[in-house]
Amino acid sequence: MENLENMQLVVDHVSYIYGEKTAYERKALDDISFTVKKGQFIGLIGHTGSGKSTLIQHLNGLIHASEGHIYYMGRDIYDEDFSLKELRTKVGLVFQYPEHQLFETTVVRDVGFGPKNLKLPQLEQQLRTFNAIKMVGLSDELYDASPYELSGGQKRRVAIAGVLAMKPEVLILDEPTAGLDPKGRDEILDSIAKIQKEEGITVILVSHSMEDVAKYVDRLIVMDDGRICFDDTPKAVFAHYKELEKMGLAAPQVTYVTEGLKESGLPIEGIATTVVEAKEMILSALKQNR
Repeated sequence: MENLENMQLVVDHVSYIYGEKTAYERKALDDISFTVKKGQFIGLIGHTGSGKSTLIQHLNGLIHASEGHIYYMGRDIYDEDFSLKELRTKVGLVFQYPEHQLFETTVVRDVGFGPKNLKLPQLEQQLRTFNAIKMVGLSDELYDASPYELSGGQKRRVAIAGVLAMKPEVLILDEPTAGLDPKGRDEILDSIAKIQKEEGITVILVSHSMEDVAKYVDRLIVMDDGRICFDDTPKAVFAHYKELEKMGLAAPQVTYVTEGLKESGLPIEGIATTVVEAKEMILSALKQNR
């Protein structure tokens, strides 16, 4: 385990058992350990039931580990004098289908609920609210609109803005594009990538889309049956696509295209995980064949 003080988040030999000491006992996390440095964009993938959602709920203290420890900025979050309430302002979690979290009468009131609950000065509440709304790309005319009358993508942005208004240092998103069309999915993820880059916050993105994680994240963690199987760059992880298939996962489609071309004799070097990479590799290989 690396020096705890140099890490933003440390998960140290964490296990979690659902229904412990009952007939329904099930181990959801099995001896999980990893560290997170500030400013990373991390993807988290795994088939349904692999433990992804359980894991992320440990990171801001919503679930208490059955075994092991979690550290935030070098401090054990399970210490008696550690404030979990403060942790949840630093580590913001947006659940899958976050529009179910909307409850206020207007967009402004909904996004501003968190800062108001922190009892911040009125001006600071307003600044945080309007900055967060702008960060997710919502237009001015929607400020006083009812969240319930917005499109699915707009509702998703309001929910994300509500977490951003708390000024988190870590933003965790559980399938933030679930149910959205391709355009809406790209808009949401482009906004998140822009925020991550400009604000320097750490983002942990849970996704079922291999194309999305290949395009946006710089580190990819793969879970299977409550354990971490891979933790590396997307390119290094997707090189194991045959092993991923055994877990019910896959690589991006372009990876299969370029691997198929390799097998047919085209001298493609390396592994492609995005369309841009595939294009460059194929053109380079075609030039070599001339």
